[in-house]
Amino acid sequence: MEKAKRKELAYNYAHTHRQMGAYRILNNHNGKSLVGSTLNLEGVWNKHKFMLDIASHTNKELEADWKKYGEAGFSFEILEEIKPQEEFVQDKADMAKYHKMLPDLENKWLEKLSPYGERGYHKQK
Repeated sequence: MEKAKRKELAYNYAHTHRQMGAYRILNNHNGKSLVGSTLNLEGVWNKHKFMLDIASHTNKELEADWKKYGEAGFSFEILEEIKPQEEFVQDKADMAKYHKMLPDLENKWLEKLSPYGERGYHKQK
């Protein structure tokens, strides 16, 4: 592949939106959930799996269940996606507007699913 074409493809990839939104990690054995939100849904699942595999996840209760049941005992679900308003990411301001949407989206799903106590890995605020 010619150098200019590779450069164009790399630029387009770097400036393309990733899937953004709210997600849930579900323990298939006991129904407990961890709810979160991110600008990169594919990447966040990989991050959680890596942190759980090396026993350095911030949620020790989830980590204990991961150790007990393994990756096969969990599923990753996209709860809601944020649809980008533009095709390409032009600058940091483009991403900042989506980043500001994440806390409200996550709170919406925390209220809806109530993943606290026996139902989840979150601590009630």
